[in-house]
Amino acid sequence: MRRVGLLWIMLLACFTASSQTAGDNVRSAVMDSLTQNVVNHLLPSGNQLLTPLPYFDCIDYGKAGLQFPAGREAHNRFNAKLDSLLLFGSRSVSMWHVGGSHVQADFFSHRMRTNFTLMQPGILGTRGFLFPFGMAKTNWNHNYHISYTGEWKAERNVERTSTAALGATGIASVTGDTTASVTLVLNVGQSPSWTMDRLRVMGYASSDEVNAFAVVGRDSLLGLPGDTVWATMDEKTMSRIVELPAHTDSTTLYFRIPEGQTFTLTGIIPETDDKGIRYFSSGINGAALPSWLRCVNLERDLQLVQPDIVFFAIGVNDAAVPQGQFDVEAFKENYRRLIRKVQAVSPDCAFVFITNNDTYRRESRRVKRANRNGLLVRDAMYALAREQGAAVWDVFSFMGGLDSSPRWRDAGLMSTDLIHFTRTGYELLGNMLYNALIDDYLWQGSKP
Repeated sequence: MRRVGLLWIMLLACFTASSQTAGDNVRSAVMDSLTQNVVNHLLPSGNQLLTPLPYFDCIDYGKAGLQFPAGREAHNRFNAKLDSLLLFGSRSVSMWHVGGSHVQADFFSHRMRTNFTLMQPGILGTRGFLFPFGMAKTNWNHNYHISYTGEWKAERNVERTSTAALGATGIASVTGDTTASVTLVLNVGQSPSWTMDRLRVMGYASSDEVNAFAVVGRDSLLGLPGDTVWATMDEKTMSRIVELPAHTDSTTLYFRIPEGQTFTLTGIIPETDDKGIRYFSSGINGAALPSWLRCVNLERDLQLVQPDIVFFAIGVNDAAVPQGQFDVEAFKENYRRLIRKVQAVSPDCAFVFITNNDTYRRESRRVKRANRNGLLVRDAMYALAREQGAAVWDVFSFMGGLDSSPRWRDAGLMSTDLIHFTRTGYELLGNMLYNALIDDYLWQGSKP
């Protein structure tokens, strides 16, 4: 384990090799967790590189690592960037996780975000994209609190008739209400605790008369008003920046909207210049590849992310069509288009394709069957990974393949719709993908 020490890895390698039995999932899961505990014990206080996993007999743990069908140069560059942060604190590391309802729920992606930021003290960076999903009367993970006043009308990238100029969040909400405001509280009694010293407001206005501002320094005891801090425009990304006088975990954003004018909000980023993990997630229920490709400001917004690695979790909704109607070539070409948009911003970005989980599809009012299109998505992602020098995280295979969803449901990891996971299941996936990435980082592909 070159990042923890050569002696330690030699000891662990000998220990693990002498203790594991090939093909024995129970022993593999137990030994993996034991190894992870040993690694974490050897690390400096407060560091945690690996997360011990519980054992479930519905999981093939031997298939839960990253797969590299053709080369790993881009991923090696990502590992080197992680080195620069963890060993020297010389840069931040940016990640973008994009998908549909699996990502909008944010249990999976927030577990990843939390694991990465807890790897060692002092690497808490930008929290990522936030949005008041209540405006769209839809779900989100309440690991932050966000509320609003005024009348807002939301549109999402799954709506083909949407007229909003959408970006990397895939959602927008427009208001002409002079009482409109958004209040953000980053931390709701959880660890880690994010802060910000500026708030970036993504969106656009109907005229230059429209702007956003915050009120800071209000004296609640004396009832004195605070100072108004107006947003300034970042012309490169067409976003607005509200500079805050000190690090804080909460603020309220107000809007100056003259009569007859509107402001369209597409996202909020609580920012800090502290070097660390910057984990951005973009998920919209029902989103497929065409949904993200119709986001006209996607490439521009990705300049705010500058991703070093992208987790592609798009495919479940693309494959939700009758057998024989899934167009593999169109699916791959749509992914190529999306990849080109990312590479236009981050040319040396690494990619991880997260395959579809096994899902069920209703074929009639009374009949639901395992969706065989999941096999086609998995094969397409391996083909794309060979083209792009990318990694594959094969959820479909380690779940147990076709028709494995009922076993995950019976284990309490999947919902009764046999498409979505329970919170326990999503957080387990977040721990498993994180461990797969860190396992690769520690061994740099040297495992047999």
